[in-house]
Amino acid sequence: MIVRRVLPAQVISHSQFGYRKLPSSVQCECPKCSKPSHFTIKANYNHTSKSSILSHGNCSACKKESVFIMILNQADQSSDETILYIYDPNSAKELLTQLEKIKEVPGDLTRAYRSALNVSYSRDTVATAVMSKRVLESILKNFLGEEVKGQNLSKQFEQLPKHVDLAKPLQSLSQLVQPGSPFYEMLDLEKDIDQEMAALLMELLESLIEYLFVLPNKIEMLQQKLNQKLL
Repeated sequence: MIVRRVLPAQVISHSQFGYRKLPSSVQCECPKCSKPSHFTIKANYNHTSKSSILSHGNCSACKKESVFIMILNQADQSSDETILYIYDPNSAKELLTQLEKIKEVPGDLTRAYRSALNVSYSRDTVATAVMSKRVLESILKNFLGEEVKGQNLSKQFEQLPKHVDLAKPLQSLSQLVQPGSPFYEMLDLEKDIDQEMAALLMELLESLIEYLFVLPNKIEMLQQKLNQKLL
């Protein structure tokens, strides 16, 4: 199932389920009409497991129903944290579209990722594993070059932080928010802000939250799940 994370900032209200708080309404992009919409989420307690609750909600714009999945935090049973995803078949295609627009992304990476998507849709698990390895190799080759050819993936990943400047996006933001800059003045309400700028500002906030919090946490969780599955 292809899902997209609903960020905590997009959750408007919660309901109580035992000692847990479950999202009851959210504001996010609808997978059906692609509009920013309001969803009132109805949990289906007949489809509840120890780790997840299947839910659904109707888009306020197009009125069509979407499926939500609430992931319960089992690592700490005293925690009321609930991670929310919305079923969105377009999310993987959206990433592919973004890759195709970025000039710095090598063609072989885009082709490998497209092939991995296609075989995963066809439920060919063996081909998915083969193409996933090819995507990983293409990503590493893009940053590390040909000198690491022949090294195993573990060794290549160890070298990756030396070749990727993860601080660069944050350093560029520091220039954007310098005191006296137009952006700084807009945040201080010294400059007018229109609807388009407000939408861009929210997109920046979501990207920053995803970059600093969601992605590191997601990679760590996926690594734990893969390790558990392989035991």
